[in-house]
Amino acid sequence: MDDLPRVGAEPHHFLVQAPVPVLDVDGFTVTILGLAAFAVASVLAAVFYPALEQHGNGWWLGVCVSGFGLGLIGLAYCLYRRSRRRAGRWDRD
Repeated sequence: MDDLPRVGAEPHHFLVQAPVPVLDVDGFTVTILGLAAFAVASVLAAVFYPALEQHGNGWWLGVCVSGFGLGLIGLAYCLYRRSRRRAGRWDRD
């Protein structure tokens, strides 16, 4: 019972965040992995498109190509952000 905080006492900090460094500050690695996954999925969906269309899943190809396109936009943003951070012109962490 002595470990519980009392009413009116100073707050106890039970949760302490460890000083862990950020692994990927600009998100470049995650974007590349997602872009590669959507590229592979697009190729596979294109190869198996007749079977997908036969089962009513032809829209999967559009989803894969859209994901790849959005990944390219994300990659461009990550490269822009990386160059700004390296130049010291980025206001946020």
